[in-house]
Amino acid sequence: MSLDYGLLRTLHRMLRQLTDIGERMDKGPRKVRIVAANEANFSKALDEAKAALLEMRKASNAKQLQLGEREAKIEDMKTKLNVCDSNKEFQLLKDRIAADLQANSVLQDEILEQLEKLDVLTDGVDASKKNHEKSQAESKRVSDEVALDLKALVAEKERITGELAGKEKEIPSDLLIQYRRLVTGKGEDALGATNTETCGNCNQTLTPQTVNDLMMKQPVFCKGCGCWMYLPENHPSA
Repeated sequence: MSLDYGLLRTLHRMLRQLTDIGERMDKGPRKVRIVAANEANFSKALDEAKAALLEMRKASNAKQLQLGEREAKIEDMKTKLNVCDSNKEFQLLKDRIAADLQANSVLQDEILEQLEKLDVLTDGVDASKKNHEKSQAESKRVSDEVALDLKALVAEKERITGELAGKEKEIPSDLLIQYRRLVTGKGEDALGATNTETCGNCNQTLTPQTVNDLMMKQPVFCKGCGCWMYLPENHPSA
């Protein structure tokens, strides 16, 4: 039986093309998952920034309410100074007013510090919004791009699969079952080129008998990896 190495080369090329298409089809969903994860991270960061801003506003409002209540209390005590029944009561009120004024001064400083933090947190929310919006746009762009590429890859895969099925009909019938078993188990590595010295897939050294069979264009399977070997187009004996 004299094999057509051109047929084996064509089959191997098509199997490699299908492998490449399969890898490209797998990459698309991975890209979508990556940008989706980025979008989720930016969304989480935005939620956290908003929550921090809300808590700071609540804390600031509470302190301002407390300051207002203390100031009203001080004004009430100032009014009572005018109706004190004794010097002792008068002095006690003055001391309490002084202490509350000091406490209010500290509270005012705390409120000013909170207002500064509010400005920083507000800027943080704005920045998080922009990042989130950018990630949403990127996610949509990648998803649309992957969907378009996938459509083209599916069409290309169907075309090559059809052509491969046609070429496989040219394989000698007594070798077809072995070929299909190899393709099922090894994919594109079911076939392998050789330079008549080593297997192109596993680098197994070829025996003189194996080389002689190749020259005679007999079916030769690598003793190392089991692939169906063929001579490349540029080999003198091809």
